[in-house]
Amino acid sequence: MPIQVEGIAPLLKQYDLNLEYSKEISKRAVKVYTDNGSYVLKKLSKNINPYFLESFSILDQQKYSKYVPLVKNRSNQSISQMNGDYYYLMPWLTNETEEERDARHQYLFKEVAELHRRTEKEIKLSNEAAAGHFESFEKHLDETKLYYESFVEECEQKLYLSPFELQAVTYFIEVSRAIDFSKKKLTEWYEKMQEKDSSRMVLTHGKISARHFLYDGEGNGYLTNFENSKYAAPIDDFLFFINRTAKTYPIPSDDCVNWFYTYQKSYPYTDEEMLLFLSYLSYPERICRLIKSYSPKSKSTELEHNKQLVRSYWQFKNIEYFVMKVSEIEEKRKLEAEQTQEQ
Repeated sequence: MPIQVEGIAPLLKQYDLNLEYSKEISKRAVKVYTDNGSYVLKKLSKNINPYFLESFSILDQQKYSKYVPLVKNRSNQSISQMNGDYYYLMPWLTNETEEERDARHQYLFKEVAELHRRTEKEIKLSNEAAAGHFESFEKHLDETKLYYESFVEECEQKLYLSPFELQAVTYFIEVSRAIDFSKKKLTEWYEKMQEKDSSRMVLTHGKISARHFLYDGEGNGYLTNFENSKYAAPIDDFLFFINRTAKTYPIPSDDCVNWFYTYQKSYPYTDEEMLLFLSYLSYPERICRLIKSYSPKSKSTELEHNKQLVRSYWQFKNIEYFVMKVSEIEEKRKLEAEQTQEQ
């Protein structure tokens, strides 16, 4: 449910602020103009992420200050409650800047790298943990490929194919190769993990976007919206960003490759992290999920089924371009390192 306008003034009273007027930003966010400046009032989902508030304590402990803080209410709490719903308040920072798109993202990923670097911690791993993950994901890849193969075989027995089925058959070879590539990188990751007894975790933002990177009056950038933050592998933030950014018409995104290596310069992935990152990213999960869920008898129209499949294919091709570029760069680096060692 969106924020109700009539509830804003009583909420702000909990912060000793008087509402002058408000402006809706989204269904769950409102810019409020008060007698003490401008703020953003944000409504939390019912299932509050337990790391949301803890993340701010972690950032303070690690002396990371490039985030938008939460305003405390008169009870010295960061979250306020009204009518069974939960809210938080932040100072208003602009999302408008004269920076070019590339410069803004370069700045963003330098900050993400710093966030990860400051909050890194090491966890012990057992051989069983790596083996379990490898076997589980490998089984999923094999079963998905087998299902797609059987779907194509069924289609080939028909005299007439629906538009969705025709597209699915057309995409099969490319998707099959992508699954094989994902499995290859997964196997390489598992081989690397045989030598490891620990792994690193970082506080991930959870929803990296230029929209969640705001500027103050002096042009300093700050991360905001930690509602999905958690301790996870460093690769998680970029996996989310690439999957989300790739949801567009097919376009070679060299910018994304450059932004990725801006991050890598400040906080490079380990060899095993890079392999797992490429394995996860190259798996065309969205296409395969649509194939599994397809039924001509479903409530969705054939046109809607086909639109979803085409869009998932566009996303797949955009991600494929990124994966191939990164793979080429990493292979070149590996070769150069081996040549240097031989000399």
